Amino acid sequence: MARKKTFDPQRERGGTTPRYYEVFARKTSDDELAHVGSVEAPNDDLAQVRAWYIYDQHKWREMCVVPTDMIIPVRLGNHSTRIKMA
Repeated sequence: MARKKTFDPQRERGGTTPRYYEVFARKTSDDELAHVGSVEAPNDDLAQVRAWYIYDQHKWREMCVVPTDMIIPVRLGNHSTRIKMA
């Protein structure tokens, strides 16, 4: 007897809780890695796809996504360089 197929919309979307990612890229190997924007996604794989889709206006040599909550702010006294936190 065949099993009935079930559809789990949350699983199909990649999860239920969105996570924020910062996107960094460089055009050539000699360029510095630069912050080009951010994306929201429920998982790392979808974050990569969304970053590539949204920031495809240049022919990037390298592109990275970093979960915002994994970024460690560097502080000097009372001054902060913190990136937008979710």
